[in-house]
Amino acid sequence: MDCKGLNLFKYSWYELVFNFRNTLKSLKQLVIGKLSRDAVSGPLGVAQVVGESYDVAKDYGARSVILTMMNIAMLLSVNLGVINLLPLPAIDGGRLVFLLIELVRGKPVPAKYEGIVHLVGFVLLFILMIVVLFNDITKFF
Repeated sequence: MDCKGLNLFKYSWYELVFNFRNTLKSLKQLVIGKLSRDAVSGPLGVAQVVGESYDVAKDYGARSVILTMMNIAMLLSVNLGVINLLPLPAIDGGRLVFLLIELVRGKPVPAKYEGIVHLVGFVLLFILMIVVLFNDITKFF
């Protein structure tokens, strides 16, 4: 691999780390109240950003469109990865918490209790998805 290829991987790594850190900073700002709920977007908001990005990038050619869409895909992947690893019930981070508890206790949490915690977490996650979707819809009108 030539030097350009190595530079591409190096630059890609920097972009990944940048997006990871910004995702964590954004979550922190949401939690402490520096960002409002309007700063959060769901599927409709993401689709709107993709459409707007495409409209801007298409004037610069196919290469620009491809790079822009790849950048958005990376940002979404990093965001999804970070969110998925949060220690909340019903997602992978919540499961990791139970594995940690098992490691400390030396025995697993009874499946009944773990199931209840994950069910409550799933319901809350579903409510959050509805709120975010509603927020997306209200941004359009």
